[in-house]
Parts: sequence; structure tokens; C-alpha cells
Amino acid sequence: MWNSMIRAWLAAAILTAAAGLQPANGQEADGGERSIESVAGDWALNRALSDDPADQLRSVRGAAPPPAGMERGGRPAPDRSGFEAVRRAAERFGIEQTDSTVVVAYPDRELVLFTDGRKQRVDVGEDREVEFHSWWDGGRLFIERKLDGGVAMSQEYWIQKGTGRLHVLTQVRGDRLPRTIAFMRVYEPAADDMED
Repeated sequence: MWNSMIRAWLAAAILTAAAGLQPANGQEADGGERSIESVAGDWALNRALSDDPADQLRSVRGAAPPPAGMERGGRPAPDRSGFEAVRRAAERFGIEQTDSTVVVAYPDRELVLFTDGRKQRVDVGEDREVEFHSWWDGGRLFIERKLDGGVAMSQEYWIQKGTGRLHVLTQVRGDRLPRTIAFMRVYEPAADDMED
């Protein structure tokens, strides 16, 4: 009986010691932070491998807004619904990253985001600000933004191993939508320049 108890105690002590050597809370055993996978690079949209969000918008009854730049009744209007940001795919963009920020550089503007999970308001033009929330999880970059009309858009960025392509999973949800809309866009490594 004593042998069984001693063996059980030794097994528990070994498991406890081994657990103490495991990284905790995103840290390596030596106390340093785990390295974050990079999504940095210049990227060009591969339309053939990407989903078309218009297909999903059409499938959600009553969710599709009027055509871009038009109000119901055919009047031109600035987009305030946030759906234009969903429909319009960036053809090219670059990503630079540091330990605490990512910079998404489009041909006409740059978006600088903190990746420590804090919320920040970013000027997106036309006297508008959008709330962003960005963080890393499991080597993937997550960016959430609150759009007008109670619409929220989240994007998950990662580089597919083996292909080197950047995948961007976008999910859109809101009070006007009966369900979450999700679609994937795929980007190829682009040339070093960002010319159109």
C-alpha cells in the first residue's frame, strides 16, 4: 500500500514540476514573450481565390443597401452604412508591424493601429472617425471596427503556410442583419512598389 502511495505522490510531483516549466500567458519558459507571426509585406488581391461579399449580401434578405454612392430613390449620397467598406476590396496594400503596432498602407492612406487590445478612434476622412480594436492571438492579427448603423466588421489576417498567401477572413454583424456575413479574401505577395 505504501508503495502505491509513494508512486502516486512521485507521479504527481513530476507532473507538477513539468507543468511549472511550461510557458504561461503567452510567455516562453525563459520569461521572454512569444514571437508574433508576421503578416508584413506588400499584398495584391487574387480575385479568383477570393469570395465575393456581394453574393452573401444578396442572400441576406433586406440587408443589401442601395448601389454604392446612391440613396434609395436614386439620389447620390455618401456611404454612412458601413457596407461600402465591406463590398470594396483593397486591390493592393502593404502591412508593416512592430511589437506594438501595425501600419496598413493603402495607395491613398495609412492606418496605424495599436495591437495591445486598446480601443482607438481613427479619422477615416469626410469628418468621420471609426473605432478600431486590434490584437494578436495565436499568430493571427485581429482587427475589429465599428461602422455606422450598428454594423461591426472583424477581420482575421494570417499567412497560409505552404502558399505564402495572406488570407483575410471578414465577418460582418449588426442589428440590421439576420445573421453574420463571412467571406474570405486571398492576397498574393506583390511587387515591392505600390504603383497602381
